[in-house]
Amino acid sequence: MKKLFMLLLILALASVTVACTPAETAEKPDDTTESTSSITTTIPATTTDKTANDPLKTSENPPKTTDDPMETTAITTVTTPTVTEKDDTDPELGGSESDVTDGAYGFSDRDFRTDSNTLQATIALKGTTAEVNGTGVTVSGSTVTISKEGSYRLSGSLTDGRIVVSADKSAKIQLILDSVSIHSSDGPAIFIEACDKVFLTLAKNSVNTVSDGATYQFTHPETTPDAAIFSREDMTLNAATGGKLTVTGQYKHGIVSKDDLVITGGILDVTSEKVALNAKDAVKIGGGTLTLNAGTDGIRADNTEDTEKGYIYIHKGTITVQCQNDSLQAETAIRIDGGTVDIQSGAGAPNSNRQYSGTESIKGIKAGGIVEILGGTVTVNAEDDGIHSNNEVMIQDGIVTIASGDDGIHADTLLTIAGGSVTVQKSYEGLEAMTIEIKGGITDVTASDDGINASSGSSNGNDFWGGGGGMQADPDCSATISGGTLVLNASGDGLDSNGTLTVSGGVVLVAGPTNSGNGAIDYGSSATVTGGTVIAIGASGMATGFTSGTIGSFMTTVSGGSAGKTLAIVDETGRVIASFDAPKSYASVVVASPLMTVGNTYSIVVGGSVSNTDQYGFTDNGSVTGGTTVKSVTLTSLITNSGGMGGGMGGGMGGGGGRPPRG
Repeated sequence: MKKLFMLLLILALASVTVACTPAETAEKPDDTTESTSSITTTIPATTTDKTANDPLKTSENPPKTTDDPMETTAITTVTTPTVTEKDDTDPELGGSESDVTDGAYGFSDRDFRTDSNTLQATIALKGTTAEVNGTGVTVSGSTVTISKEGSYRLSGSLTDGRIVVSADKSAKIQLILDSVSIHSSDGPAIFIEACDKVFLTLAKNSVNTVSDGATYQFTHPETTPDAAIFSREDMTLNAATGGKLTVTGQYKHGIVSKDDLVITGGILDVTSEKVALNAKDAVKIGGGTLTLNAGTDGIRADNTEDTEKGYIYIHKGTITVQCQNDSLQAETAIRIDGGTVDIQSGAGAPNSNRQYSGTESIKGIKAGGIVEILGGTVTVNAEDDGIHSNNEVMIQDGIVTIASGDDGIHADTLLTIAGGSVTVQKSYEGLEAMTIEIKGGITDVTASDDGINASSGSSNGNDFWGGGGGMQADPDCSATISGGTLVLNASGDGLDSNGTLTVSGGVVLVAGPTNSGNGAIDYGSSATVTGGTVIAIGASGMATGFTSGTIGSFMTTVSGGSAGKTLAIVDETGRVIASFDAPKSYASVVVASPLMTVGNTYSIVVGGSVSNTDQYGFTDNGSVTGGTTVKSVTLTSLITNSGGMGGGMGGGMGGGGGRPPRG
């Protein structure tokens, strides 16, 4: 009976036919412009090349129809989800899909591998055709189609043709470019139609060129190819030593991936009519030397449907961008934690002090959600904002240098500097956000208007009272300095908050305005000092001091405050408790120091030689030789203010605090 039962079961199973077809993901919208829809940002978390958790792509959003630069809109939330990693080892290509760095901001082992265990075929390009030695390749005229998983080595020249990858959706394919020249006059020169992922590997010391024509005839039923190298799937570009690739996108873009675009090595030069490097989901750079010249954006990630996508990550490499619009532009997030990034947007910062007033976005680094700089060397020269986020900017480490025609760094909500070196060499307003927190590092800002402006952009537009003035106090705005060194040289207000200003640590050196329409310190409701050392100099007409605190502070007017001379605050024992090399003349001085005691008298000495100073002429434990005592101030209470507008009014004329932020 048992044998009969098993026989019947086998016969029943044999009669069942199951047809399995790999799920086809809907194509992402055609590139070219910028979203104007409001999105909710989720910062990318742990993902790898192609994981089992790769979010479903959708085609619900209509294709984009123009090539205008993106103006991202307000971001409402930023969260960090957890996504499970997948270890997808492929014995043919070698390596593992597991992450080697930090979550979504990571790379697989295979992203860096340039060798091949077994060649599926070699392809010799012969002008208008090709010769193939191996399997998995068909040649039809000047079109070479690769349809099977594996590695393929290409050499020679294709004067007017195309390399097409059209394989199973699970296939991983490596194209080894070994001194190739591929040109297509009517469409993409390399077109990745279908596979799981393609690896473009530049052979050792090879020189490769890929280009398209200025007009396209090539069409596809599910997408609109518009780049010299165009991929509907994930794509990695890597290289053996000395491998070089030059891409010329004469139609629109240089390199486009509708999934992830990963670059881990090689010498890559891209010149494009529009975007140089464009990915739907992410652009991740883990090495290489990239030189990008773009007619619109330099590097762009533009997924608007998935809040874990649409980001740019730079981990290593040398990236140089010259473009007419935004140099780095991401729908959600931009993270830089290594490498060297040198970018110029538009004509760069103007020589005059004028504020950028154009309608196009010509920013250096721009994200809809968050910009994080955690390391590396970043140099920005931008006609518009240097760094711009519609939500948050966080700088924790690295060397950041900015020249800007508008804001040096702008965040709609929160701007935090916790470490590293940040130098804004030129700007209209230096640092602008609703909430500004300086926690560490060295921040040196030069601005033709406010040095720091904590503003929500919700002013009624009455610029007479500038950023504060008590009459327009904004409870949502705050500027907080708790550590580091902050140096401001501003022609408008130096340190300005439309709400509260708090100093609890660090060193703050402010060279404020020489005109009496602004003040070195300006605030909307209160200015509190509980720690740190502050020297703020400027004009006296709208000068304000701190309103409360737990350490000694005074504000006073002086005569003889000369540019180019050291200002020293000296206690009764002759110790310099604070000093500053004044870059401009001044008529008011605000000082705060934990070394000041109620009842003691402090001398303001100008033009002396101070010992033990740093690059800004600061010390809190030095001595002064020579100079002129221009005033002595007795601390009658912890907060002792006289002259100017005292500690109660706040706010100065001008200051530009009410200008709403731009996208």
